[in-house]
Amino acid sequence: MQLVNITEINKNIVIDLRYASKNNFTNQVLYKSNDCLLRQDVALALDKVQQDLEKNNMTLKIWDAYRPIEVQEILKSIINDPNFVSEFSNHSQGIAVDVTLSNQEMPTDFDEFNEKANPNYNNLPENKIKNRNLLKSAMEKHGFKQNEYEWWHFDYINNLN
Repeated sequence: MQLVNITEINKNIVIDLRYASKNNFTNQVLYKSNDCLLRQDVALALDKVQQDLEKNNMTLKIWDAYRPIEVQEILKSIINDPNFVSEFSNHSQGIAVDVTLSNQEMPTDFDEFNEKANPNYNNLPENKIKNRNLLKSAMEKHGFKQNEYEWWHFDYINNLN
């Protein structure tokens, strides 16, 4: 599997790989670098998402992209809930991303494993629902499908045929 760094495709996308720092639910650094790797077609689709968001003066932020299988195993050993951490992840194939809108209020922070993570949870301020829906719309327009349990997780479905 050949992966590319998203910053080679679009330098405007904000990279904040949470597992490259201790700012994640494990409180451990799990990645050796902050390089945001994805399959090239996924990176090109995210470039289109970013271009659309820029029309609304918004910026995509990536919290997670390619995830080595050994990191997936660590996460699974900590969170034993298949709704949030599955045994096999499309992250390990370079076709899943965890994203948000930079500098916008969203329903939760990254990896908040509670009811507010659900994309259909609506007991939120209107602006958070609006921003979540805007992100979903932009991602789906360019071939991504939102995870049913995490508003921030999207799989590139053009690769799942």
